[in-house]
Amino acid sequence: MITHVVLLKLKQGVAADSAAARAAHVAMSELPAKVPQIRTWQCGFNTTPDVCGWDYVLVSGFDSREALEAYFVHPEHLKVVALWEPISDLAFADLDG
Repeated sequence: MITHVVLLKLKQGVAADSAAARAAHVAMSELPAKVPQIRTWQCGFNTTPDVCGWDYVLVSGFDSREALEAYFVHPEHLKVVALWEPISDLAFADLDG
């Protein structure tokens, strides 16, 4: 199992309740129904207000490295990336095992 963790920090002037952020969240939430490689999926806005915290988190699971790599290039995933790119900065990490 590969655990894929993504953290997003909204860009200055973009609020979590903005139309763009809400649309990106809805699209992110719908990905498990569209990408068969996804095994586990939890995403949403950070609920702990702190200046050091990131604004949005995704924790997902994939059966293998190959499944994760297929997800990275999946057209539905790329559509969601295109929604987040103009409104946020991204960090991610993957854990094997």
